Amino acid sequence: MLKHNYHDNLRSRGTVMRAPRDRHRDRTDRVCVAIFLGVIVGALAATYQQRSWASAGRDAVPTLSIGESGGCAGGTGGLTGALTDPGGALALTPEPSMPTDVIVDPKLRELILKTRSKDRGEVMLGLANGVMICENKKICWWEGGNILESFLDVTWRRLGVRNLILAVLDDETDAYMAKHWPDVHTFRSDLKIPDAQEGTHPANKVSTLKYDLLRQFMATGTGVLITDLDLVYVSNPFDHLHRDADIEGQTDGFTRQWAHGQFGGINDKTMGWGGGGLYAQVFTINVGCMYVRPTARSAMLMGRVAHRMATEQGWDQQVFNEECMFPAHGEQTTGLVSIRILDYLKFANSKTFFRSERGRFIPGDKTAKSDTPVMIHMNYHPDKHKRMLCLIARYHEGKLNACDEFPGGSEPGT
Repeated sequence: MLKHNYHDNLRSRGTVMRAPRDRHRDRTDRVCVAIFLGVIVGALAATYQQRSWASAGRDAVPTLSIGESGGCAGGTGGLTGALTDPGGALALTPEPSMPTDVIVDPKLRELILKTRSKDRGEVMLGLANGVMICENKKICWWEGGNILESFLDVTWRRLGVRNLILAVLDDETDAYMAKHWPDVHTFRSDLKIPDAQEGTHPANKVSTLKYDLLRQFMATGTGVLITDLDLVYVSNPFDHLHRDADIEGQTDGFTRQWAHGQFGGINDKTMGWGGGGLYAQVFTINVGCMYVRPTARSAMLMGRVAHRMATEQGWDQQVFNEECMFPAHGEQTTGLVSIRILDYLKFANSKTFFRSERGRFIPGDKTAKSDTPVMIHMNYHPDKHKRMLCLIARYHEGKLNACDEFPGGSEPGT
């Protein structure tokens, strides 16, 4: 009776008694609200830190710590908000850091910082020697013609690519640039062709130097579009990059399947039921037209390629693709970079343009505007300069059918 009167008395004063279960729910709700606010504050702090790191040229990789149990009303899923927890699986194999053993030539550093684009900090890098000028036709293998002049005529003069740096490798090229192209940014590299490449093709000897140069460029935080000279840019290539991978390169593939990758299969009948299997096929990246982001993984890749070129004889493009595209295995640390293949119809090799997709590009007066490429690289044809001139006439001078008479292959009728 007393208990009844006590509760009646509370109700008469407007006081509501809550069961212990209700009070527990209140505490749980308050805890969940606190955790939720902690997540929001932590996320904002991580975003601010990530932007600070990005402005300093560093990659930020925030991690989320997820609790084993959870169950806050509102669905936080047990998220604890520990966005910078140093533990966990990532700590077992930390993300790589930019190599610190790279010595950048002081004059090159000054030139890079002065030349790179103001908005993205990027440069186009080409390598040139007297072979590209071809005043002596005995030393050039493309039936004559000044490839360096045609490249600069398009890239520097017509398209106005001002973040171009040309590494000159001999006295002849140095004098030629000073006389004919004094405004182009040049750098006289003192890098030496490795003794291991003695007896290899002249083009390969020159190309072996680019990897040490790229390491120096990346040490300054600069993105680099490395370019051969036997190609014709139709528009500024920097306007057509995605920049979402360590390496963004032109393919030597000439169909969509070969460029982007495809599966092949085997059927070993001696195995019976288990005789089938799949394997991946993809064409190599062409190191004569690729964009390299200044990441730790890219720098490590260039270091591995440079080391191999200094110690073993080989074609640099093959070595690069082995280090870039083969998966890591055993003690081999290959395959640690992310890769994007440039659109094979926009960054086209000459086999794609003149042969496999000929109907798309030729005849020129019937080509759709949407099929206009960004670049055509003369890597499949020996008459390089003649085809460069026809492409310049077509895309920069309005002579739409200038390339129509060229055969698909290197011989008439192909």
